Amino acid sequence: MTKVAIQQRPEELQVAYSYCLSHLAQLSERAALKFKTGFPTYESWFHLPLSERQHAAKTALGKDSEKALILNLDALLERALADVRKHEREGISVLPIDSSEYPELLKQIADAPLVLFVKGSIQCLVDNSNVAVVGTRDATSAGERVAAKVAKWLSEQGWCVVSGLAKGIDAAAHRGTLDVQGRTAAVMATPLNKVYPAENRQLANDILDSGGCWISELPLWGKFHKSSFVQRDRIQSGLSVAVVPVQTDVEGGTMHTVRYAEQQGRLLLCPRPIETEQSLRQYAGVRQLLESKRAVPFSSNEYATVLQSLLECRNHLLNASPTERTSENKTPDHTSEDAGTRINIAAKLEEQPSSEAAPVPEQKPKRKKQQRLQVDFDFIKELPASKPKKPSTKRAKESQIRLLEQLRDEIYDARRPDGGRISSADDLQVWLDEKIRTLRNQS
Repeated sequence: MTKVAIQQRPEELQVAYSYCLSHLAQLSERAALKFKTGFPTYESWFHLPLSERQHAAKTALGKDSEKALILNLDALLERALADVRKHEREGISVLPIDSSEYPELLKQIADAPLVLFVKGSIQCLVDNSNVAVVGTRDATSAGERVAAKVAKWLSEQGWCVVSGLAKGIDAAAHRGTLDVQGRTAAVMATPLNKVYPAENRQLANDILDSGGCWISELPLWGKFHKSSFVQRDRIQSGLSVAVVPVQTDVEGGTMHTVRYAEQQGRLLLCPRPIETEQSLRQYAGVRQLLESKRAVPFSSNEYATVLQSLLECRNHLLNASPTERTSENKTPDHTSEDAGTRINIAAKLEEQPSSEAAPVPEQKPKRKKQQRLQVDFDFIKELPASKPKKPSTKRAKESQIRLLEQLRDEIYDARRPDGGRISSADDLQVWLDEKIRTLRNQS
């Protein structure tokens, strides 16, 4: 064992080891989890003779293993320890997946972050009594009032409200919770030293002051991109017993969280669209979810039933066997009902007209012009175009420019396996080869 490792407390060494695999070893997220499963502690890896490490790594990772990467793992540990201490000095807790403080519900999902960064009260997460209240940035005033009202009620019942700190519905949900001195957690797509959007900085600070927390899977030096916001959505649903989309268009970003919730076996609950607004595009996604029975509608006169169903679902998730969790993490088939919990809540929450909201009326299906879905994550496939169109030369060039700019930024922040900066053409070639291998293995 290295001199640096010997001098550390076992728990500190374990945090640094997980951080090293997740952020310094150039492994994909799933590969890092596989490696951690095969070698749960630094000692379990260190005590292997050097002659056996390459074979052991190949057994654990298959094509993701690299001789240079694995043999330099020891050298990366010192930087990992320094990075962890830097986060702690900034008041940020670094939670590896095997920590007792790592949220149990999030730990169950197939692509859980190997390391989670939390600023504020970790207790918000440890209780596993979370509900995600999410929705469009382009919300109506009435939609924001509904989000705040639902969040207030959940807070008063002892639930922590999870959302994404975005404008519109997310901000309204956070503020509704704070209005009744409740706990709320902001899941961020940025490192925790950057608040996005900047206009919500005061709201973010109020969340910490009220005993809530900020959460991210990115370290302080991490780069965030558009895809970071999609990846963030799996954490919002993974932390939660249920996801409540208040307003969303059919292709809105909120639908990412919806699909992750379905993969993870979480409840989907939608406040019934307000009668005077239900035809607006802000409700198009909600209408689709309710008409297809992927989500269950509710009104304020059904809160008691919602609460009972949340408690039942929480118990089900926390007590589910590993086999049940695996089946719940598969892409759902919307032509049939999910397992027990969703059936129970659908039966309990009968669609009833209420004074504040009207049930979604049956509408004759209309033929709509086919639209292009986002395809930056694995459970959405692009729909075929009705007529092939000649690609726009201008758009193709803009796309190439964006890709080159992104690659330039990544090369600037890239590191060799030993932690040093890339300083030669050979270093760059090795880094690019590894990146190509990782992308091929993820495809």
